[in-house]
Amino acid sequence: MYESLANFGGGPPNSQHFKLYSRWGSGGWGMIMTGNVQVDPGHLSLGRDLVVPETLSPETIAPYVQLRQAMTTGNQLPRARPLTILQINHTGRQSPRIIGGRGIFGGAPSAASSVPVRSKDQRDGVVSQLAYRLLFPTPKTLSMEDISAVIERFVRGAQLAHEAGFDGIELHASHGYLISGFLSPKTNLRTDRYGFPKELAIIESILNRIRATVPQPFAIGIKVNAADYVSGSVTEEQALDHIREMASWRMLDFIEISGGDYERPDFGAPASPRQAFFANFSRLALKAIPQGDGMPVIMLTGSLRTKAVMTRTIRDGHAHLIGIGRPAVICPNYAKALLEPPSSKAADDNLSVEFPGPPSPFWLKILNTGLIGTGLNTAWHCALMWRIGNDNWSGLAVGSAKGGTLAVPDIGGIQALLELWRPWPTYIYILIILFCIALFAVIFFK
Repeated sequence: MYESLANFGGGPPNSQHFKLYSRWGSGGWGMIMTGNVQVDPGHLSLGRDLVVPETLSPETIAPYVQLRQAMTTGNQLPRARPLTILQINHTGRQSPRIIGGRGIFGGAPSAASSVPVRSKDQRDGVVSQLAYRLLFPTPKTLSMEDISAVIERFVRGAQLAHEAGFDGIELHASHGYLISGFLSPKTNLRTDRYGFPKELAIIESILNRIRATVPQPFAIGIKVNAADYVSGSVTEEQALDHIREMASWRMLDFIEISGGDYERPDFGAPASPRQAFFANFSRLALKAIPQGDGMPVIMLTGSLRTKAVMTRTIRDGHAHLIGIGRPAVICPNYAKALLEPPSSKAADDNLSVEFPGPPSPFWLKILNTGLIGTGLNTAWHCALMWRIGNDNWSGLAVGSAKGGTLAVPDIGGIQALLELWRPWPTYIYILIILFCIALFAVIFFK
């Protein structure tokens, strides 16, 4: 999950990260994964990203050592401590103007091909289209030399994780970011050795370089996108072929199933009645991978809430592992509560926990754009993480720890969005005001 706690313009973890991750470190989790750490400081997402240092030295590695130590707080026994994973990413074409790390007048972001980010949701109106055009410039196509440089950036990210003492890394190849852009025919129009049908070549090259550089034991996972085939850009069988081929390399330890991108931001959707909206694909992926040594396990992440659903997901062969994101922000000790002996069968099945969501202000319906709605959801959870990192809130407590805990703070939609960049640089104030004026001008004069 994106924390929005680093300095504006990107940088290393700080005291707020350490306090936040120490809360999760004592929460009973089996594995703790960072939010996406950008391998390129010129390709940020929302401006306050963690960034892999350009050079690795004891000084630049030290903050990541502290972060890893915070993740194991409260677990003195080696077997009891969670696995620590550094998620590394390149935002690609989804790195926005101004806050994306290239300055006010910076150039275009890089991508597999020169395909701009535009809404694919038919419900989005003119305001949404304007927002996309203002935020995301048309990207430039990576040259072969650029791709080699990107691969080395991912290798340096893995070296950072290893030297800081993390147990492994996860490559972010989902949500429309750079690697994901190579895997979809809608964003990969290349005709060289990184184009279709060799769309997995960049992942294989990254994995080969990391395995040749970083000593064992060192876990490597990958987060892949199940939503592309849902939207028609990749068929279900093509997506499963990706899983089979990556597993056949025997270089991955786990594959996380997620979905959505900025054009169809399903990864930011609230909980659905199914609760695990990619569970069926995860089940098919698990069956597609042969059993045996060297084969990766499947982790499902997406809107899982109750113990009963999680238990059925594992029991019915939908996944080997369960990933929990936003509920862990609201309830950092949720894992401990899930593992407690139930007081009754009903309690065991449901573990009654109310996970409040972000507000749905009236102006969001007027703007009618999924991108802003997803941004609001992200901003609201980031605001909660900011409060935990600054000792202003400790999260809800459930299970035996329930009682006496402050309620979830009342944070409005606009407040959550503004808090993403606190304290703001002066020029950001001006640019955001101009952006808001442009949006409202379209609303009232269209």
